[in-house]
Amino acid sequence: MKNIAKTEQPVGGSGGSGDAGNEVILLEEDLKNLYKTEQPAGGDGGGDACATKHIKSKIRQLQNEQKSPSSNLKLLCPEVPPTLRSVKDDEVYYKPQVVSFGPYHYSKPDLQAGEALKLNLAATYFRVHAQFACGTDRTVEDDDIDRSVDEIYSIISGDIDALRKFYNPKSTEKYTDDELGVMLLWDGCALLWYIICVCLGDHEEYGIRYQDLSRIHQDALLLENQLPYQILHELMKKILPSELANAAGRVILLEFFGMTDESTFSELLQEESFLRKMKNFCCSPIIQLINGNPEPNNTEKESKPCHHLLDLYRRNFLGDDERSINPTHSKTAMRLGSVEDVKDQVMASFRNVKELMATGIRIKRSPTRYLRDISFTSNGITACLRLPPITIDSSTKTLFLNLIAYEMSSDVPHDFISYLRFLDSLIDHADDVKELQSAGVLQNYLGTHEQVAEFFNTVSSNLESNFHAYKDVRVKIRKHLKSHYNSRLKLWITQCLHTYFGSPWAIIAWVVATLALFFTAIQTYFAVSRR
Repeated sequence: MKNIAKTEQPVGGSGGSGDAGNEVILLEEDLKNLYKTEQPAGGDGGGDACATKHIKSKIRQLQNEQKSPSSNLKLLCPEVPPTLRSVKDDEVYYKPQVVSFGPYHYSKPDLQAGEALKLNLAATYFRVHAQFACGTDRTVEDDDIDRSVDEIYSIISGDIDALRKFYNPKSTEKYTDDELGVMLLWDGCALLWYIICVCLGDHEEYGIRYQDLSRIHQDALLLENQLPYQILHELMKKILPSELANAAGRVILLEFFGMTDESTFSELLQEESFLRKMKNFCCSPIIQLINGNPEPNNTEKESKPCHHLLDLYRRNFLGDDERSINPTHSKTAMRLGSVEDVKDQVMASFRNVKELMATGIRIKRSPTRYLRDISFTSNGITACLRLPPITIDSSTKTLFLNLIAYEMSSDVPHDFISYLRFLDSLIDHADDVKELQSAGVLQNYLGTHEQVAEFFNTVSSNLESNFHAYKDVRVKIRKHLKSHYNSRLKLWITQCLHTYFGSPWAIIAWVVATLALFFTAIQTYFAVSRR
């Protein structure tokens, strides 16, 4: 082994595995000193065995950890990763403002008002459950409510070991099984009844002001404020008809997320038994919401276990996972392919919206609101990039940061981060935001176009996206740009279209000018022919 006196290594870099060009060369003396303590005194043959003893033990330890079924599993209700929490200005976006759910922020002094609200909401849920159990022919008494509490608590306490594993052990070790079970029971009943109240518009009966609705809504979707979804599902089945608990529960949650439209409820309308039973207890106002068909694109979500509300929101926000993020569905979809394919994929970066439009690419709104519904079509000279509509307001940053934290701290793919990175590549300046807003892609309730541009340029900075996310769209855009810049004729045509047909007013002016020339020519012709 040669003695090399220097080691080349970048200063201050955090590239990790991505710094493929960094070479670290150990000195021969350093290698000897590494196992100096393990070398036997005066031993010749045993020196090599002792030198590799440490390496062998590490390999066996790694193999044992990989064989363990829980070694690679991440928490289903994790905390915000330290790398994100280290940004001081963003700390406020991860903490509840009004009410806490779960053990991470339980009983904090600044959330005591929320505890009183949870008490009121949970008590109403127990009365409704007791009424559903007793029937509508008699009045609910205190003993009925007591039996309702015991019945529901037995469901949670019977699965408390599995529920405890959802959270960081450091946050639950101070609670006994009974204390944790009561906490989850109380929070679950309060959260579910709050969701129903928001859908029915009955929040004022519980002293919830309009200005507090958005804050509580944000609290319910914080990463560190999540409850296991199976709790909400079981609680939902206790107050809804069993044959339609899944469908009705999903409709209520989508309404709470603000993801429903005119066609969301029609299947429920066709179920007379559901309507008849809903009239018999507190949820009868839900009937007023029923008027459409459930969305056909979300059937696949119900086949996968949902972790919590934030996970459910993310799935419905992204949409069908068979869309653009994973455009090919075969087993070879994740292969890199040839060297040229890799080069095209890696270099498939493109310019902002304004510069794309200058190359003949029009921006249009996708037919659905799902973030995965991004497509690109080209006819050789002009092209069309379709993007799903999205709304930006004062609560967007809280939601986005918690979705980012969830993807970074769990085993789900970084699909939402990939969407933000894709949109960030399109937005550089306020003019890009203006064009997206004109195309109906972006609704700005945050402030100026400059603020929106800054928001997208900072919210996903320094994040790693899925390499294959929107790969087909990126490659198509790249090919269109190469074809455009390599053809002088296409450059002239697109410049002409952009200059003279870039807006309705330009088209009208061109038509008027053309008609004026035409009529002038006709007038000249008849004037000459008369002579």
